[in-house]
Amino acid sequence: MKTVNVSLKDRSYQIIIKKNIFANIAAHHFSNYKKSKAIIITDKNVAKHYIKKFVSSFNKYKFEIQVIEILPGEKSKDLLVIKKVAEKLLKSNVKRNDIIYALGGGVVGDFSGFLASIILRGIKFIQVPTTLLSQVDSSVGGKTGVNTSTGKNLIGSFYQPTAVFIDPNTLKSLPQKEFMSGYSEVLKYSLINDKKFFYWLDLNSNKIISKNSKTMTEIINNCCIKKSIIVKKDEKELNHRMLLNLGHTFAHAIEKELKYKVKHGEAVSVGILMAIRLSILLNKTKHTNYNLIKSHLNKVNLPTSLICLNSKKKWNARSLIRNMLSDKKRVDKNIKFILLHDIGKAYIENSVSYEKIYLTIKEFFNE
Repeated sequence: MKTVNVSLKDRSYQIIIKKNIFANIAAHHFSNYKKSKAIIITDKNVAKHYIKKFVSSFNKYKFEIQVIEILPGEKSKDLLVIKKVAEKLLKSNVKRNDIIYALGGGVVGDFSGFLASIILRGIKFIQVPTTLLSQVDSSVGGKTGVNTSTGKNLIGSFYQPTAVFIDPNTLKSLPQKEFMSGYSEVLKYSLINDKKFFYWLDLNSNKIISKNSKTMTEIINNCCIKKSIIVKKDEKELNHRMLLNLGHTFAHAIEKELKYKVKHGEAVSVGILMAIRLSILLNKTKHTNYNLIKSHLNKVNLPTSLICLNSKKKWNARSLIRNMLSDKKRVDKNIKFILLHDIGKAYIENSVSYEKIYLTIKEFFNE
């Protein structure tokens, strides 16, 4: 078992990484929340694999349990769905001492965290992430939110969980495409501030692809430590935490352009490369870094161009820029980017000409 502490004074919590962790979660509830109902929010795909096992671990203690299943995918991150689930909980007499468990990937985590932050003006929630993306990134740090027609995650809150329980074994049930999509967030951490980690990932690419248990546990632990350090420095994303958005300004624009019918991690993969290309255009980094990163993405079978994401789409650079202008990372008329000086040395760029952005995007139409 590995433990990572997220130190935020009165909102501090632990990340527990352990195989077959469901029994530990039920024991944690028994020790801390004996009189609280366990409200389990999951999606229909995750429920097929884990809901019986998860619920049975709670049944041992004869807790009151309520299970709510939402549809998988970004379409569930919607205010109307939030309202529907909130009304269901209120009708079932939810109380302030009840606990929401987010059992699933990033969508379930974002949805559950936002719901927990607003129902009864805030109740506790615990993250139980089951995808690589959620285990290394979205379950840690308290970002919650839903999408709108204007853009992704534009309505939300910073609301910390009271604990995060991670079972690396859940990765085994993930389809390979879904698993590798989450890997783009792992790569992001290495590019931000850890060059040695990047080379370690590159050296272990075959073990990563095969979901080697020891390798994945090491990766999850490493990423959680990195995220906890960043969140401690800048919980509300006023400065330093923005580095975690490497590739995301492009990625969110791509997701919106494709009406969210693309995996987030795959959009981030292309977005990371776009950010490196833009760094080159601004004379901030070397072309050799771009080649190294692109080579690694090819090794792990992640997309490296817009055509890889959708070969039938007639891509339009101006349309993607319009999408960026509605992103929450915009500053006045400027679009904020996270770029690189070098692998392991990311920085915040507040002012980039539209011409440079346009030229960067155009290079990814046919790569």
